[in-house]
Amino acid sequence: MPIIFASVRQFFTDTISFSSFVLLLTVLLTLLLPATGLTAQQVEQQPQTSDVRVLIDVSGSMKKNDPANLRLPALRLLVGLLPPDSTAGVWTFGTRAEPLIRPGVTNNKWKAEARKASTKIHSRDLFTNIGLALEAAIADWGDKPSRLHQRSIILLTDGMIDISKDKSKNAAERKRILTTLLARIEKTGASIHTIALSANADHDFLQQLSTKTDGGYEQTDNAEQLERIFLRLFEKTTRRDTVPLVNNTFLVDDSIMELTLLVFKPKGAKPTEVVEPGRKKYTRGKKPSYVKWQAEKNYDLITISRPKPGEWSINAQTDPDNRVMIVTNLQIQTNRIPNNLFAGETLNISLFMTNDNKKITDDDFLQFISFSARQTSPNKKRWFLHDNGLRGDAEAHDGIYNVQVRKTLEIGKNNFVFQASSETFQREINHSVLVHDINLISTRVDQIQKGPKNYHQIFVSPNLEFINARKMKISAQLIENGQPRNIELNRANPPLLEWSYESDALDPDKDYQIVIHMLTRTRSGRPVNYTSRPIPLTLPKFDNLLLEPETEKPQVEKAPEKIAETAEPAAPAEEDSGWMMGIIIAVIVNLIVGIIGWLAWRKWKLKRELAYEELMEELE
Repeated sequence: MPIIFASVRQFFTDTISFSSFVLLLTVLLTLLLPATGLTAQQVEQQPQTSDVRVLIDVSGSMKKNDPANLRLPALRLLVGLLPPDSTAGVWTFGTRAEPLIRPGVTNNKWKAEARKASTKIHSRDLFTNIGLALEAAIADWGDKPSRLHQRSIILLTDGMIDISKDKSKNAAERKRILTTLLARIEKTGASIHTIALSANADHDFLQQLSTKTDGGYEQTDNAEQLERIFLRLFEKTTRRDTVPLVNNTFLVDDSIMELTLLVFKPKGAKPTEVVEPGRKKYTRGKKPSYVKWQAEKNYDLITISRPKPGEWSINAQTDPDNRVMIVTNLQIQTNRIPNNLFAGETLNISLFMTNDNKKITDDDFLQFISFSARQTSPNKKRWFLHDNGLRGDAEAHDGIYNVQVRKTLEIGKNNFVFQASSETFQREINHSVLVHDINLISTRVDQIQKGPKNYHQIFVSPNLEFINARKMKISAQLIENGQPRNIELNRANPPLLEWSYESDALDPDKDYQIVIHMLTRTRSGRPVNYTSRPIPLTLPKFDNLLLEPETEKPQVEKAPEKIAETAEPAAPAEEDSGWMMGIIIAVIVNLIVGIIGWLAWRKWKLKRELAYEELMEELE
């Protein structure tokens, strides 16, 4: 080995300069680093506890939009569902923001006080001061995200900014909230989930609050839907495991310490009945001591301590919003799955199991668990996930099951169910993603002249209202007559955050399209993996003046200036530079070996993936 290394070193020393070594090393590092990044598995976990702030409009218009005051049972539903280790607070707002119940840990005492305080919700105030309510909600959050809590604000209103009879003051307040105040909220890491309880609400304003903070947005003209809306927003603000409820039947395993049944009741429904393993039945009026039963007009909320393992059922009308929520140490967890996407984005889903909040990587345990992701609307599709490094899984045997969803996503609400199941237990998470038809990229084409040649220059710029372009990576394909080819975009104007491509070979009479791929983050910090739809390009025809080449000025040949003779610097001794050369050669040889090894592994993996896909096609 020393003889080979010495020979290699002698070859490089005799034929390549030191600067060439540095250039070669840079090229090899550039080639190798992206390759190693392809296999990196990054999962952005969510905090395990929640801090939820609820803001409820009590302006006079609520008499019309919520005449039965259904805000009360909707709030009590949310209070009842909150796990005991979360934090929550509730405010009403009109002219001022008044605390209904101050932020605290949602234990039994806090929940009892919240249920009692819910009766103070009214519809008598003259104004709708949303800004004051938001400021009250974030008053103790500081200006940084929390590592311990997932922060969320639920804002329920039926109107728009109304702090004065002077319309200009209302407009100024609206602008202040969407700029100054929203920037403060973004710094806390909180998501704002908005509910518009009227067709006359300021929908654009509420959607901006939710979209820019990755919160949920719900709109309804019917207050009867409030309880179901609060359920959906609860599932966005709080991480609580559920088990699948199929035909009103569900399975309880011995790791479940407590379960909560949410059963929605249609008008005139028979009393809900719970059936334990062994066929023991009970109702609200006749129940054992380990059961708590909260009955409302439209739903029952039933909490059971230390439930018996086995098959349970409920005798009630089936409803897609019925839930079985559990407290357990054996949980299914996900990466931070967004509530909002933009058309063209890829939805990255990562599922894994934890025990006492520690990720399980034991293959002997995981091999008996089936992981799946199911889209239930608007399209229906099911993906079975595997931890084998194939078919979208990022890395084999790391305990994380990945899938990427793009083709089945449509504009509007997309609903998903994530499941982990075995013969002994089942876990489930419900999630919805709202896909927005908002362009994250804009393009324009100019014409320029460089010397005697005419060029078209294609400019690309991100939508800075939603995108943080500081660490953006961008690439493009130019499509000519249906044939795509990769083009290189260069930073054109750093202050304007524009990228450009220029060419003298584009024909204005031909049809061109451009496809942009972008890796970046939103202003609230969410990762974005975006591929635009093909964007048509309109190429301007060159002006006649631009087509005329510039006249060349006659060149006057000058006599060469006298060059001062300088002594050639003495070459450094070989002993002084040899050690440096040796280190560089060793690094280069190792990089070459690494690249060859990675390429061979990649080729083997692709062959294996192709064989796997062919096998799956045959089985299907």
